[in-house]
Amino acid sequence: MQLAPVYRALRKAVEDGKREPGAADFSYGEMEMRRHAADNPPQRTGLLTAYWALSGYGPRASRALAWLGAAMRLTVLLLVAFGLAQDTPKWGFPRVLPAPAGMVPPSTRAA
Repeated sequence: MQLAPVYRALRKAVEDGKREPGAADFSYGEMEMRRHAADNPPQRTGLLTAYWALSGYGPRASRALAWLGAAMRLTVLLLVAFGLAQDTPKWGFPRVLPAPAGMVPPSTRAA
């Protein structure tokens, strides 16, 4: 039996009754039923599982912010451990510019 449509209908009914905080519970249940459905291809199941693990389907921002903080800490740790490249290319103009076409450089002019 597919429960995702039942949760969707319950969520819609609660939203229509202007009780949005209660509708979030049915939204979470709908996503859980989608994730556990037997007819899902493995890619969709994997994507929904990753969405659940990283953000808890998004009704509260705490889990997503925790993952953001962890990613920032890992980035700083890697920069401290390995640093940036030491041999960075020096961009800029060469010190001696070639003479424009048709002009004689000043050092070869006849005096």
